[in-house]
Amino acid sequence: MIDTRRDQIVALAAGSGVFLVSAALVWDDKIPPGEEPLFEFVNGWPDWIAWPLYPVMQFGMVVAPFVAGALTWYLTRRRQPALALVSTGFGMWVFAKLVKLIVDRPRPGGLTLEKAINYRIDGGAIAVIATPYVGKRWSALLWALATGAATLRVYVGAHLPLDSIGGAGLGVAAGAVALLIVRRS
Repeated sequence: MIDTRRDQIVALAAGSGVFLVSAALVWDDKIPPGEEPLFEFVNGWPDWIAWPLYPVMQFGMVVAPFVAGALTWYLTRRRQPALALVSTGFGMWVFAKLVKLIVDRPRPGGLTLEKAINYRIDGGAIAVIATPYVGKRWSALLWALATGAATLRVYVGAHLPLDSIGGAGLGVAAGAVALLIVRRS
């Protein structure tokens, strides 16, 4: 759980570190050793799992923070975590667009990969912010959804593995900052 201020600072440092290392590894459209085989492995999973797993992937989409915020407010009647989910989630979606411009790494289809990409239908911050409020069982589900969403973006051919890993790190860092602010008041 990410209940204590110390846990939140550790999550902020770890998430930031993962993001910065991922960004450094992929700078100038680099594909580090091991990333392409990992992409091919995940992207090569069978087509039949795409439809059942589609809802999991939505956990990382722009509407997810609004849904999570509404559910949090409804279930807890606590305004601060609900607002933190909405503002941080949407803010990170906007910030991710800026990061994409700065890092300037194309999607897998824009890079030269050895094998063809299987394109299919197309959370970290939500899991971090909600964890102290929802208990261990729901926290485990939220973390599973966040991990699933990041992995499935690779599966559908939308991201390479380090893009998803870096995004997850950024989400964890943003969620930790939101908790540090919300839990302080």
